[in-house]
Amino acid sequence: MAVSALVVTLPGDPAIRALLLDRLARDPRVTLGEAIRDRLPIITETATAREGAALVGDLEALAGVRVDVVAIDLTDEAAP
Repeated sequence: MAVSALVVTLPGDPAIRALLLDRLARDPRVTLGEAIRDRLPIITETATAREGAALVGDLEALAGVRVDVVAIDLTDEAAP
């Protein structure tokens, strides 16, 4: 399992922001923190690091979104 702590910079457009927040809230791999202005802390849990990277890539592909990686824990992935 890959657990990542991320900070998502939300887009300025209110309609796109609302769609993004709804999408994140419905994604079972994502736990939302409390947004401060345009910055939203999230925790992601994926089966593999590759899936986690794909999730970050999908988020970054959205207009006006930037993702900063705070920490990644791959402890479970190294276990047999």
